[in-house]
Amino acid sequence: MKNFKEASSLYDLTTLSSTILSEDEQTLFYVKTTIDSVKDGYQAAIYAKNLQNASEVSIVEDGFINNCPTVNGTKLLYLSNKTGITQVHFYDLVSKENRQLTFSLSPVMHVQWIQNSQSFLFTTQLDKSTESFFTWDKNFADITTNTAPFYRISNLKYQADGVGFIDPEKTTYLCEQTIDNFDVTVISPQATGYGLRRVADCNTEGTIIYFERNLVEGDDYNHDSGIFAYDRNSKQIQHLTQSFDTGIFGEGTVSPDGNYLVMVGNSLPYETPNQFGLFLYDFKTTSLKKITEGIDIQFADNSVSDYYQNVRNPIIHWHPDSKKFYVQTSEYGSVKIYEVLLNGEMLNIAPEQAVVKEVVISKVGVLYALISKPDRPLLLAVYEDGEWKEISNSVEESYQDYSFASYQEIEYTAADGGVIHGLMVLPADFQADKKYPLILNIHGGPYMMHAMNFYHETQYLAANGYLVLLVNPRGSYGYGQEHTYGVYEKYGKGDYTDLMTAIDGVINDHSFVDASQLFVTGGSYGGFMTNWIITQTNRFKAAVSQRSMSNFVSMFGTSDIGYYFYKDETGHDISRPDKLWESSPLAYVEQVETPLLLIHAKDDLRCQFEQAQQFYTGLRYFNKTAEMLVFPNSGHELSRTGRPSYRVERLKAILDWFERYRSK
Repeated sequence: MKNFKEASSLYDLTTLSSTILSEDEQTLFYVKTTIDSVKDGYQAAIYAKNLQNASEVSIVEDGFINNCPTVNGTKLLYLSNKTGITQVHFYDLVSKENRQLTFSLSPVMHVQWIQNSQSFLFTTQLDKSTESFFTWDKNFADITTNTAPFYRISNLKYQADGVGFIDPEKTTYLCEQTIDNFDVTVISPQATGYGLRRVADCNTEGTIIYFERNLVEGDDYNHDSGIFAYDRNSKQIQHLTQSFDTGIFGEGTVSPDGNYLVMVGNSLPYETPNQFGLFLYDFKTTSLKKITEGIDIQFADNSVSDYYQNVRNPIIHWHPDSKKFYVQTSEYGSVKIYEVLLNGEMLNIAPEQAVVKEVVISKVGVLYALISKPDRPLLLAVYEDGEWKEISNSVEESYQDYSFASYQEIEYTAADGGVIHGLMVLPADFQADKKYPLILNIHGGPYMMHAMNFYHETQYLAANGYLVLLVNPRGSYGYGQEHTYGVYEKYGKGDYTDLMTAIDGVINDHSFVDASQLFVTGGSYGGFMTNWIITQTNRFKAAVSQRSMSNFVSMFGTSDIGYYFYKDETGHDISRPDKLWESSPLAYVEQVETPLLLIHAKDDLRCQFEQAQQFYTGLRYFNKTAEMLVFPNSGHELSRTGRPSYRVERLKAILDWFERYRSK
């Protein structure tokens, strides 16, 4: 049997995503993403699966990143970076014609057909001075731009992780174009909320476009958004969520009969821990109401994994009868899918202990889903007549010879009565009469959720003889609004005690946990918690802090989200540096006795490299055991979508550090 004992097993990971159905519903198209160890990068190809005979053939496969497929009869549109900058491309499924349709100076981020037309929607960055209508210059590659290595900054929001410095003269626009010419209609600025996926939707006739955009453009303090409707005939735009002055609303999805628009959101001023509810807009009465009052669930997929690539499908899908729709939720370590009636009544139809990652629905109401479980990275399944049935897929078949670690749920009660739920990962060759070292692995966010899905990092650590404890302390999604709010303005308090309670619980409940060999790691918020934990206790033999936070005083000014996110998270801004300092692990660095490895990406603009530098310098200044591993030309997403060789070296470094201090 194969296993994940080698970090290089990451190169074997293959994923499917962005599923769509052909118009005759006999074919399922999807994106297959693989890792090229020679080129040290990723390849994404578009495949077609015949649902009658289960055969699979590649449609667009050329060694580049081809994704976001959208089909109209025999015409396929997709995004590709084959010409250097990601653009919209056209492919005829019959004639095999393949040509480029957009010529943007900035990458195109999304494409989709407009129903009943030969036009399509796309999003890209354009100058704010752009007229509402223009024609592409197909010689865009020859256009010279100012490449002088300096920037003049006047905005508060001037940088973004994975992007770099933001051009204040540009913003993301939703645009329309036909496949027969290069004339572009600029519709409106567009935004997609945190954790959401849908860029736009259109009615059956293809005359109205529904999309999300910021309520106030250019306001660095206001992150509220709403749903808007664009009439393609009159060119008028209507604000559909204007009954709420604040809030965030996204995933606007119109019913097939055109009578309703369902969306997720909340009416509070934007703050990350606010859960999404379901809202329904009635076009006949022009009324908007929340249909999930009293339902304490997060309507989004907030699961943690390092496996998925190119996930784009929206989280809401209407049934063709327009009487119900389907939506994904994050709950108790699973991502579920519910069937929801117009009055808000909900029926859970998800398979147990799994993450339903993507869904697409047929014209007769049959659901096709991509599902992940800890020991089954990717399942393709169909839901029909109240039952789930699996469909063979090449990814599932490629893992037939692998042995997997297993997941076991754990749950404890916090000192204040709250729930502490999580998952304990057991090695594939686990024996209950043996003793195992344990790694506490803390997720980022903090508003995310460890889940019952395939997670390569935990499989790798477990394959090397470790138990891995995945806890969802207060601050995690999946356990109700009060639980999520539990870390708000309280970093390092109840979240810390939740984690320690979970550690104490598994030690007391399971004789196979070696209490003398405890280790801890985490990234982003999890990196902060790792730093914080080792300033508060010496119970861990070694720690690895990744893309971490150590000093909220400096982070307020250096992080791309520092001036608003960390103000909200700590409850204080730069006018109270003393309060920011109180929550900073650096303030207590002299107390650390645990050997620490800091792993950081040099170009991380979310948790800047200086955060690792400060903590490392403090530790070494006080003669503590510490090392630092730095990856150049990489950002905050290194562990999930970064250069594959760096991801492999990162995994090796984590294990090597723990092995150095593990008793044999």
